[in-house]
Amino acid sequence: MQLKRELNLSDATLLVVGNVVGAGIFTTSGFLAGELPHPLFFIGIWILGALITFFGALTYAELAGMFPKAGGDYQFLKAGYGHWAGFLLGWVNFWIIIPGSIAALSLALVSYLKPLLILNDPLLEKGLALGTIFFFSWINYRGIRWGKTSQDFFTLGSLVILVAFIAGGLIWGKGSWDHFTVLSSQPLPFSKIFGSAMIAIIFTYSGWFASAYLGSEIKKPERNLPLSLLLGTAIVGILYTLINVTYLYALPLSELAGAINAGQATAAALFNPAISTVISVAIILAICSSINATIMAGSRIFYAMSEDKIFWSFLKTLHHRFNTPHLAILSQTVLSVVLVCLGTFNQLLSYVVFIMLIVSITTGAAHLILRRKKPGLLRPYRTFGYPIVPILFIVAYLWISQQIFMEKPSTSLVGLLLTVSGLPFYFFWIKSNKPIKGGKT
Repeated sequence: MQLKRELNLSDATLLVVGNVVGAGIFTTSGFLAGELPHPLFFIGIWILGALITFFGALTYAELAGMFPKAGGDYQFLKAGYGHWAGFLLGWVNFWIIIPGSIAALSLALVSYLKPLLILNDPLLEKGLALGTIFFFSWINYRGIRWGKTSQDFFTLGSLVILVAFIAGGLIWGKGSWDHFTVLSSQPLPFSKIFGSAMIAIIFTYSGWFASAYLGSEIKKPERNLPLSLLLGTAIVGILYTLINVTYLYALPLSELAGAINAGQATAAALFNPAISTVISVAIILAICSSINATIMAGSRIFYAMSEDKIFWSFLKTLHHRFNTPHLAILSQTVLSVVLVCLGTFNQLLSYVVFIMLIVSITTGAAHLILRRKKPGLLRPYRTFGYPIVPILFIVAYLWISQQIFMEKPSTSLVGLLLTVSGLPFYFFWIKSNKPIKGGKT
């Protein structure tokens, strides 16, 4: 049995959009308004973040077209450096990044549902988070069609509300374009743009490579896989910029600064407080979309590793009826549930923030390495602006990772140790199984 190609271009694109657009776009802007008290910089940093992300998508698009298989970064790192590099990525994803993300997103969803469901009992809140994990795992267990239908529904629902919010706010809302006026006394915060503010931006844009993880299930992958990355990141970049234009149209930066939920504050200023409930619905749909995408994409990394005989063999098992890597899905479900019950996921995720950036940097470098070492490999899509575009992407992420390391050196080092702790297990699997064909070890 093999994974079936059932996702079309729109499914893959919505997977990218849904994996990126979450609660971050509603919470990050309040922080940025305090860091960048300058209208042009406040909007400009979102455009700059979109540009860096699009450069990343252009870089990944070539690799995705070359290796349209389950696993995404796992396949790219394996091709560029050897199976050990792909394994370390999968190792830290299996134990921390994927289950930690699912746990965090599920509890974030509960926090937005609390006012609607009138929840005040911590045990009930935790129970609802666990129910959320089981529900979305069950959807993806049942088949890729169930997973993609849910993804399309939640992502499109959130997008429709947000587009209506932007259009309605800018056309009929009670805002002012005077909020965009630059006062001569305002200092130009160049240092902050490439410091904490840019770190926040990059993580609000994170998750843009989601469709690459389902390369084995996308139709006409040589065309649709690269295109989904480019279309998805372009849509998110435009959406994020317009949302922040709407925020600034509604409220001056001094009032936006420190807003926990800029979306609700903006809706109340543009229309009335009752409309802010609609923004809450958009956030809920967006978080649901992110949970679904994380479960769908994460399980394919472990499936790919198992196929290469460098992870537990049962993880490559496909359900006889639903044709999904159901045991990989169940494994990450169990780990997510454990993390919710223990409440340790936030600390664990903080350890791997630095690693997540390093993975993107090394993947970008793998693009350059493969161009030089294996020029004859079939490349259905070739990165526009090569080599400038991938180099700019790598440099931007290097700068941000350096800022994070300088800010939290001990946390970053713990993340590195957690990642390389997988090496003994990698060598164990290598010795326990037949030699791996293709690639390096």
